[in-house]
Amino acid sequence: MIFALIGAVVIVTSPWIFLYFSPPAKNRQRLRRVNQTVLLTAGSACAALAWWVRQAAAGSADFYWWPAIALAYGALLFPMILLIGGLIRNFVLFDDSR
Repeated sequence: MIFALIGAVVIVTSPWIFLYFSPPAKNRQRLRRVNQTVLLTAGSACAALAWWVRQAAAGSADFYWWPAIALAYGALLFPMILLIGGLIRNFVLFDDSR
């Protein structure tokens, strides 16, 4: 359960870190769209992962722990997607702004 709480802290703080390190872009609307797309992709992937964990735990002794297990998995998946999206955003899409 402690790991799930640590995972919740990671999931809550990682979007702030992702947005804090946004590059100074000339086209703010394009940057906003890229940020929203990455955040929506990460959130959707975590929701799909939670659904998968719930379905995989159905009928087992661990069924009542599926939210904690999904949160622990999401604590790995969510920041990883934000990291990959941030690297693509900063070094591929908005490399011209440096």
